[in-house]
Amino acid sequence: MGFGDNSKATLITRGLAEMSRLGAALGANPNTFMGLAGLGDVVATCASAKSRNTAVGVRLGRGETIESITESMSMVAEG
Repeated sequence: MGFGDNSKATLITRGLAEMSRLGAALGANPNTFMGLAGLGDVVATCASAKSRNTAVGVRLGRGETIESITESMSMVAEG
């Protein structure tokens, strides 16, 4: 989508903070989001050019519908 590294880092950081706050509001331990299940998964997803979840997000950002995206995928994206 053309974002630079600093913009990507900002989006990842703010997204993780929001996930942590939402999780805490729903009763989760906020520290969970700083371990492998939180930060580890977010970094792996965001840094991988082969990530199904990232591919779905990019395509949604380009204006495709979730229906057309899921119909064209051979594997399941999470979320």
